[in-house]
Amino acid sequence: MLFTSLVDHLTGRRQFLQSAAGFGAAGLGAMAMPQLSGEAEAAGHAVNFEDPAENLKAYIKLTGNLDPTVETCGWFGGTLYGNVGVEKMVPLVGVEGLGVNRIEPQGNNVYRVFNREFAVYKDLKSGEYLEDWVNPYTEERVKVWPIQNLKVMGEVAPIRKQDFDGTIVEFPFKPPWTIQGDKAFSLLELHAAFPNPMTPDEWPRESAGLTNKTSEMFSRMTTLSELADPDSLSADYVGTWVRIGPWLPWMLMGQREGHIVYRSFMNKTGPVENLPAQLRAYIEKNYPEFLEAPAASEWGKPNDSSFSVYMENNKPQPVQM
Repeated sequence: MLFTSLVDHLTGRRQFLQSAAGFGAAGLGAMAMPQLSGEAEAAGHAVNFEDPAENLKAYIKLTGNLDPTVETCGWFGGTLYGNVGVEKMVPLVGVEGLGVNRIEPQGNNVYRVFNREFAVYKDLKSGEYLEDWVNPYTEERVKVWPIQNLKVMGEVAPIRKQDFDGTIVEFPFKPPWTIQGDKAFSLLELHAAFPNPMTPDEWPRESAGLTNKTSEMFSRMTTLSELADPDSLSADYVGTWVRIGPWLPWMLMGQREGHIVYRSFMNKTGPVENLPAQLRAYIEKNYPEFLEAPAASEWGKPNDSSFSVYMENNKPQPVQM
């Protein structure tokens, strides 16, 4: 969500090695729109998306703010579907959440991203936030565990250096953009397969298997004039987020066949005050720490994920006989 996958792929050596061809290839693969080459111009100013430094700067303006004192909030909301075998996909639950980031330049076009993420799951009919849920595949009532990633941080740069078992390889940040008039479309695709931290031996009901295989596709639309304006530190966007991933631990699906498809809208709200009222009130009451980005003093601490947070706060459920 938001910066999470970008940070994970640019900082996680294991995921980088096991993704299709690392972040650079993933960002340039399977495009829904043709890739833009060269410069795009608006109001007498140009953005050279082929230049990794300008591309990254435009992406940071899109998803955050170039002012390191400003925190930027993004909202997302949609539906989770179960996808099993030849059966049609089944809508399971709704999802709604936010990400809050602050981006600090480090010099030489290097930036540190400080991000937090939170999301609740919703009843598809009433829209109410779920505390528990009846799994339609198992007919078991399970406790719902919200997304609670307090720390999602990483360093991004136009040219990334990665250590492949002693060999340093460099690759550029160059996800594709498409320009139509003043509309600028950003596409970021990330595909990975990595060892599941929740092993089936220890977590037989929560673990989907030895490997977590995920794909995430972010499509955002903004205006070229905002991106190209040298006086603009941020650009608004609307877009979609699609994720294909394993069953969530709290669903207690174990190694059953199938996976989850997330389909979500997203947009940049700016300050948290612009969040939907119901979501903001719920977070203010129950999880207020998620309404601001991590402090600079948090730098260097391990990042959170839905799996690590679940493992820290739960014990393996006994196998049903």
